[in-house]
Amino acid sequence: MLALSRSEGQSIIINGTIEVKVVKWSRSSVRLAIQAPRDVAIDRDEIWRKMHPGEKSPLEKAEADRQISLPAAPVERRVAESLPDHLPEKRE
Repeated sequence: MLALSRSEGQSIIINGTIEVKVVKWSRSSVRLAIQAPRDVAIDRDEIWRKMHPGEKSPLEKAEADRQISLPAAPVERRVAESLPDHLPEKRE
């Protein structure tokens, strides 16, 4: 699992087709805006669990698979290895 820090107004892009943006956050909650193709199902955890009783969530499945497979490289190393050698400079 990859964990990222984002501030209000910032977003992440998943597979070039899904954008998840932090719209608002407070001490007790985070409001997310999700833009995705119509064929991508997006459910809150508690709703998904009601629709799939007894089934492991995708995160639970991934964690179980990871426990029985070879240890993965740390996330930081995998991310660093996937970046190009030179990133364009950020322009203000």
